[in-house]
Amino acid sequence: MVVKSKDNGSGPESVIPNTVAEALRDYTATISDEDRPSASAELGRFVKWLGNDRSLGSLAPPEIGDYSDHIGAHGTAPDAVDRLAVVKLFLAHLKKKGHITVNLAQHLRLRRGRGSATGGRAGGRAAGRGVRLTKSGHQQMKKQLADLLVQRTSYSEDIRKAAADKDVRENAPLEAAREAHGMVSLKITEIEETLRGAEIISEKGGAREKGIVRLGGRVTIRDLSTGKATACQLVHPDEANPLSGKMSSGSPVGGAIIGRSVGDTVTVETPAGSKQYEIVKAS
Repeated sequence: MVVKSKDNGSGPESVIPNTVAEALRDYTATISDEDRPSASAELGRFVKWLGNDRSLGSLAPPEIGDYSDHIGAHGTAPDAVDRLAVVKLFLAHLKKKGHITVNLAQHLRLRRGRGSATGGRAGGRAAGRGVRLTKSGHQQMKKQLADLLVQRTSYSEDIRKAAADKDVRENAPLEAAREAHGMVSLKITEIEETLRGAEIISEKGGAREKGIVRLGGRVTIRDLSTGKATACQLVHPDEANPLSGKMSSGSPVGGAIIGRSVGDTVTVETPAGSKQYEIVKAS
């Protein structure tokens, strides 16, 4: 996937982003309309892996290398190089704009994976049991499952065709199809287990929940150091999407505010230090 940029560097100066989520919102505006949906989805996964609230100044080369290992954990699937290329362009953009001082893009190199594909920043999670999803998140996951099932069928057909080629000594297409089929099958199993034990929660609070921050609810918080207010929906980590204003309950801020009330002040430990937020609104 080659992402075309609309950023020619001649536009007006914008507010300097502090977090990776803020930087992502700025960057997506520079991507061409035809490439934006796919690039945004891939970059959303990258930002989710890092943590939406991570400060740009706290990013370090070793963890960028770890992300390469995360993508290639089960071998060099056909789309792995393209996926890393999208992230490389994002990191190169951050360096070009002076948002980061180190060229982190050079640390994205695809290698044979070491470890599990499910081991993200916080390690694996128990699939299925205890997962609470919003109705929209549940529907989105079901659609993703349907798409993956179609992909697996396609890879199965690729395997059948490649295996029939008796003239190829080192059958690279067959190996690639098998690797891709394995990765898709792993993701299908994970989603099926999640859906099997998931509880669908209401996105509208009742009388008892008014003013309480809850999973699936909407909340507005104010950064007391800057005065900036942010509105979002608090969701399960599987649903988190910074571009859609969905904050993970597993993030530092999300974990600190869940269950708290309007007017409360919470202190959140981030890689950049302690930050305080006031809960302005919850519904």
